[in-house]
Amino acid sequence: MKLRRYLSEDFSYSKSGEIRRLRTLDNDKSVRILSIFALLISCILFAQNIFSPGTPIGGHLQFLYGLSFGSSALFSSLMLAVLALKDIKGKKLSYFAMIIYVGILTFTTTFATLVDQYHTSDYSAFCFGLLLLPLFLRASFVTYLAIISVNILFFSLGYTYMIERELSSAVVTPIIAFSIASIGAAINVEGTRLKSNLLQLQLEESNKNLKELSHKDSLTGLFNRRHLMESLSTLLAASKRYDFPLSVLLLDLDHFKKANDSFGHQAGDKLLSTIGRLLSGLVRDCDVAARYGGEEFCVVLSNTNIEGAKFVAERIRARIETESFEEIPWTITVSIGVAARESDETPEDFLKAADKKLYESKAAGRNRVSA
Repeated sequence: MKLRRYLSEDFSYSKSGEIRRLRTLDNDKSVRILSIFALLISCILFAQNIFSPGTPIGGHLQFLYGLSFGSSALFSSLMLAVLALKDIKGKKLSYFAMIIYVGILTFTTTFATLVDQYHTSDYSAFCFGLLLLPLFLRASFVTYLAIISVNILFFSLGYTYMIERELSSAVVTPIIAFSIASIGAAINVEGTRLKSNLLQLQLEESNKNLKELSHKDSLTGLFNRRHLMESLSTLLAASKRYDFPLSVLLLDLDHFKKANDSFGHQAGDKLLSTIGRLLSGLVRDCDVAARYGGEEFCVVLSNTNIEGAKFVAERIRARIETESFEEIPWTITVSIGVAARESDETPEDFLKAADKKLYESKAAGRNRVSA
């Protein structure tokens, strides 16, 4: 039952983009280690094959061993070179490229096992290659099974046509046993990794939600005052440095206290929530719309001069005036103050200038824009 559940989960999660992303990140680290050690081991064995081969010098066996160790060293060197180039360009190696590389390394260990069959009955290379497969590769169960199956097929064909001997149960049994052991290790290791990945994704999602909550006003869905001040400070600095216009709107709902007193705070909250939704649809993605406090809202307009800001403010005022609000029988209007950046204003000075214009709008009868 546990195996069936694992296979079901693995099949489902192997399609997940997030799981594949985490597997790629893990593979990037482990394949680097594998490439370095595979290169070192291959070079040592290649040197031994030349200087102290243990087989007739210049013979067929020495050539085949040299081909096996040399191929492993070559592929590992190429992989390290590709990883180095990817680092320079700031990119990651693809998920499939890593699978192909690790798969090729298992073929070289299987080839070395075939060479061993010429004069011994040694299966250590095959065992080494497949049992270390789950350690250095993060993949789905289907991928593990495919690599192991291809290695079994490669060994069977190589034994029959390269060594030119007939396969027997005595020869195949160790291969099957090591392959089953590799599959078991893959199921155990990858199952643990999947649980760790799910916990990691849940933690990332929780952190993302907490960060969003710390910058968003829960009632209106707009940014809160803290995010507003941080963004305004950043945009002001950028506006001064690169000399682009920056404007700010301060909005205040007219007679909001009357709505609260007449219909209760729930109606007032619903009104504020609707205003937040309207503002979100009336500003650009590059602008910052925030709840400034109470029934006041603020919009920071990037790369917008005073005339452009007045146009946006008038559009917001007219849109709110034409909106129907449930439970409130009168027309809801808004007063708006507009200010544009001057030479060396602080965020507080900027908002103070907009607040002064907002006061002028309210003093002049409300439901108007002052700039």
